[in-house]
Amino acid sequence: NEIPKTPVPSTLYKYCSPERIDILEGLRIRFSPPSKFNDTFDTYCLVPRASGLKGKVDRIKLRARLGILCLAERPDNHLMWVNYARNHTGFVLGFDAHAPFFDENDRILRKVIYPDRPKVLPTPDRCACFYKSPEWKYEEEWRCVRDFRESEDRLVMIEPTVITEIILGHRMEPWHISQIMQWAMLSEMNHVRFFLSSPS
Repeated sequence: NEIPKTPVPSTLYKYCSPERIDILEGLRIRFSPPSKFNDTFDTYCLVPRASGLKGKVDRIKLRARLGILCLAERPDNHLMWVNYARNHTGFVLGFDAHAPFFDENDRILRKVIYPDRPKVLPTPDRCACFYKSPEWKYEEEWRCVRDFRESEDRLVMIEPTVITEIILGHRMEPWHISQIMQWAMLSEMNHVRFFLSSPS
């Protein structure tokens, strides 16, 4: 199974709630297992009936070992601000999508596909991460995916240079803004462009 390669935008975005300021504090970002997502069917590909119980067990094992970093194409998606940045009280991080980070440690970065029908894969593999139902199309999502061992920490270190933009929500608390500026200054993120969002 292979996901088609799409030209990668220069910047991909992560919508964050206020408490995710810890990304800037520790310079670590989480690759979450699909079982933790709010979509019950995330990475829940269909397996051929002929694969029987083994196919279903393999699917469970796949979902347990995968780590997914969810990103978006646009920083101005109102529904994303509402759902993932706590109704504009959070912020958005812009990442250099061409940074080596997205290729290291066998990571793959691909655009999510939204087919009309569930995808059937001969055997469960990480390509299943890149198929979601059309209801999620508004997210315009990209995913960076890799396998993790059971004992492996899913919080992954990032270099300050990977972050290129920080967009502050128009309802963000001033003290949260101060925290972001403090951690950006301590990490010497002089290259980062700061923006303040506003309703249009």
